[in-house]
Amino acid sequence: MKQQKLIATACAGLVLLASCGEPDEADAAGPGGPALQQPPPPPSPEVLVALKEQAFGSKLLGRTKYLVGDVYVGADMSKAPRYYLLNFSGSL
Repeated sequence: MKQQKLIATACAGLVLLASCGEPDEADAAGPGGPALQQPPPPPSPEVLVALKEQAFGSKLLGRTKYLVGDVYVGADMSKAPRYYLLNFSGSL
């Protein structure tokens, strides 16, 4: 039993060591990856219908922005997600 735990611990350690290497070029570009060079394509009619049916997605139509180069441009989402991560913050 102790030998099995030792083997499992050693394997986990090897996996951790193998993952510690030089970062890829995609990682070096930033946490969100490389910036877009052109605006994303407009959403398909099916995506628009799906977004309009969602309680939260319908409120995002016409309000989302993408970072293209150094400028934010208005563009709707090209996919209709199932889940949304909301981040609320405020200051006085």
